[in-house]
Amino acid sequence: MRSLLNFLLRNKTLILFLLMEGVALFMLSSSHNYHQTVVSNSARSISGILTERLEIGRSYFMLKRINRELVQENIALRKRLEYLTAEEESSFITLTDTVTGTGYSYLDARVVNNSINRQKNFITVNKGRRDGVTSGMGVACSQGVLGIVVGVSQNYSVAMSLLNIDFHLSASMANNDYFGSLSWDGKKYRYAQLSEIPHHVTVEQGDTIVTSGYSAIFPAGLMIGRLTGDQKKGGDFITLTIELSPDFKRLTNVHIIGNLYRNERDRLEEEAVNE
Repeated sequence: MRSLLNFLLRNKTLILFLLMEGVALFMLSSSHNYHQTVVSNSARSISGILTERLEIGRSYFMLKRINRELVQENIALRKRLEYLTAEEESSFITLTDTVTGTGYSYLDARVVNNSINRQKNFITVNKGRRDGVTSGMGVACSQGVLGIVVGVSQNYSVAMSLLNIDFHLSASMANNDYFGSLSWDGKKYRYAQLSEIPHHVTVEQGDTIVTSGYSAIFPAGLMIGRLTGDQKKGGDFITLTIELSPDFKRLTNVHIIGNLYRNERDRLEEEAVNE
């Protein structure tokens, strides 16, 4: 209380001036219609500005609730969309490879888990045994080859990623059909290596690398990547560095590839080897 009294005593002149100014303004605004109108308009203007600022503040604090409602609405719409398209997505589409004449089946799937920072990486998708997926099927996307299915449950499949040091695939150079073995060295996720290419083969930076069709997993001509120009010589062959076309950090939608005649081919080749 004493502090308040000391404050009033120190500023008594200013306080008295403000009181007298207020009384003067009140008397002035009350004595003439013009002044009343000006004061009234000013008050309404100030009130409007304050109301607008308060509304902006209230809207800002409501953003969290609005975002939560939008997320819930998006989830509901996604579930509805999945319900409407479930029957269409649950079956394979059959196509024939015009190069080899072999029939392949294609099933759309969505990536639910994926890794790129290990020596042995895997990709999990939301289609499994009930959708007709079996081990040994290929996995690819619109940009190129991704991996091979190695495990299947009722509703999910796990594929060995191309970014796995145990992954090997027959790949060829699109411009001359020379083929070699594609693998990953466990280092940079955007690059793989194509080995067993003869020394005399002419290679250039930017040359396209595709699946050879020699494996029973992928049809011929699927995109893998492009040559970077880096090469390592050793023995009778050279090893080329490939910049992979798919970005494994951005995988969402993929398709699972099944060779309709794979069992027949495998049996025949096994019989030939055993003989």
